[in-house]
Amino acid sequence: MNQLVRELSHITCKVDYALMMSRPVRTHDDVIPTGMLRPDYSGDSIVNLMSSIATGRGGKSAYQPLRLLEDVPVSRFRNVLVILIDGLGYQYLRRFPESTMSAHLRGRLTSVFPTTTAAAVTTFLTGLAPAQHGLTGWHVWLEEIRTLTAVLPFRSRNSLESLQSRGFDVATLLDARPIYPGLDVDSHVISPARIAYSPFNQAFSDGARVHDYGSVDQFYQTIADVVCADTAEKYIYAYWSDLDHIGHQYGIDSDPAAQHFHELDTGFARLLTELENSDTLLLLTADHGVIDTTPDTRIDLNRYSPLTAMLDVPLCGEPRAAYCYVHPGEHGAFETYVASELAGAAHAIPSPQLLEAGLFGPGEPHPRLHARVGDYTLLMNDKYIITDTVPGESSNTLIGVHGGLTAAELYVPLVLLQT
Repeated sequence: MNQLVRELSHITCKVDYALMMSRPVRTHDDVIPTGMLRPDYSGDSIVNLMSSIATGRGGKSAYQPLRLLEDVPVSRFRNVLVILIDGLGYQYLRRFPESTMSAHLRGRLTSVFPTTTAAAVTTFLTGLAPAQHGLTGWHVWLEEIRTLTAVLPFRSRNSLESLQSRGFDVATLLDARPIYPGLDVDSHVISPARIAYSPFNQAFSDGARVHDYGSVDQFYQTIADVVCADTAEKYIYAYWSDLDHIGHQYGIDSDPAAQHFHELDTGFARLLTELENSDTLLLLTADHGVIDTTPDTRIDLNRYSPLTAMLDVPLCGEPRAAYCYVHPGEHGAFETYVASELAGAAHAIPSPQLLEAGLFGPGEPHPRLHARVGDYTLLMNDKYIITDTVPGESSNTLIGVHGGLTAAELYVPLVLLQT
């Protein structure tokens, strides 16, 4: 009997999917709700930045090069250095026109979708858009092991136990394809000590030498030491995470966030002095920006029991872009309920339409991509987020958030210097 139920459910799922895909063809502008933006993978995104870096360091890329680097001969420099400040949105940087970073601001890029670390940082580590690397948010439903997974710490959502301890190999399960082995230069990754040698980082840093640090001063000093260590041609990726963490805890509009930015900018100014005449192309950017929520823009899905009853698994992805796996035969009811009860806060978009529109990037999709974005994506308006909880998990209390398609989240800066 159980086998029969599973087979009938599988057939119904196919029918639901076919119905979604048989709807009238919509343009990209129709799919993305009014007022929301979309990544520009044709030459103005972080994907295109990585394309220019890869080809300039002896590697290959299937994407267009970055327009903002058309006049910059990347291959000419002994060192190519990317400094990634997690959470440093373009609009946020523009609040500090007197900063050293702003003084060297070349322009803005778009991030990827969703505008979140798990998707965007993986683009920096692989050179691939989310459509190809297959990591679609902080929480990803890994159908192959039937586990809702927090991919960066590589653990199941409702457990602190690492999936590695359960015998799963992160490189195999997450299909790690780091960019470094394909480059024709020495590669270096500079990461916070707390994550530098994590299973995820080790898998996605393969082919590069990893360096760890603790403080802001150590971050910039490690960069200078690696750049000036020898005369070999190098690609250096240096990651700073704390602005994002502070934004989550206190809000990106908070005094602690501004104070931290000034600390980062002061260190950046010192770094420029140390890198003089080092033949370095320095590119400072971010994975996404951050917006602040308010108590009345936080939706607790657990208070909408008819909606939770329609879901096969808890919410996946991000609070600003949540993937929903809906019971077979209940897709119409799901759409109706969201349109009625979450009107003004959320849009329920069939995920296949977002894939078709290229929101996750161009090119041949990752073989698991469809399974990792659910039946629907809840795209949240304005500053709204939607969250749920699982046993053993506390309620989401983050103030600063990201993952959506506002300008503050999508646009990131490109700071450029040639030393």
